[in-house]
Amino acid sequence: MVSKFSRGIVPVVMAVALVAAVAHVASSNSGGMGGPMGHRGFHGMHGGMDVLGVPLPLLLRTANLTDAQKQQIHAIFEARHASRKAEYQQMKAAKEAIAAKFTSTGAVAASDLSSSVSTVTQLQSQMTNEKVQDAIAIRNVLTPTQLAQISATKAKLDQIHAEMKALWAQSGSPRDSAPTE
Repeated sequence: MVSKFSRGIVPVVMAVALVAAVAHVASSNSGGMGGPMGHRGFHGMHGGMDVLGVPLPLLLRTANLTDAQKQQIHAIFEARHASRKAEYQQMKAAKEAIAAKFTSTGAVAASDLSSSVSTVTQLQSQMTNEKVQDAIAIRNVLTPTQLAQISATKAKLDQIHAEMKALWAQSGSPRDSAPTE
């Protein structure tokens, strides 16, 4: 008979091992990320660029970029850095306004929050469109071979994600009913 502890901990341990394996594969295939990007990756990629479902920096680590490509990609992100910072500040302010109204002692109606909700919605849409534009600009820097490598990496990550989801479902964890990203 398997204890509840074992049924809960074994899938978690396996999921952590899978994530560690992906990180190892990504770092071993990266060809190094030195040069203008620094040893820790793309410093200009704030927000994760996960409009693709997977953080773009993780995919790019497996593309064996040249120094010239690293510089071009860095320039793409630096060009939008200031506006992105302002957008995040506006988003934070709108969310804080919603939280302040929600946690106030007076009555709250949806109309009281509509201005801030509208701001959040507009900023999210704008930021998503900008991330897509940046991803397309970066894609145009890559060679067909690099695109094939990125595609293979994404397929592997998608497979691992599906396996992790299946492990959670097998364990009967509440996680299997959680919304996916």
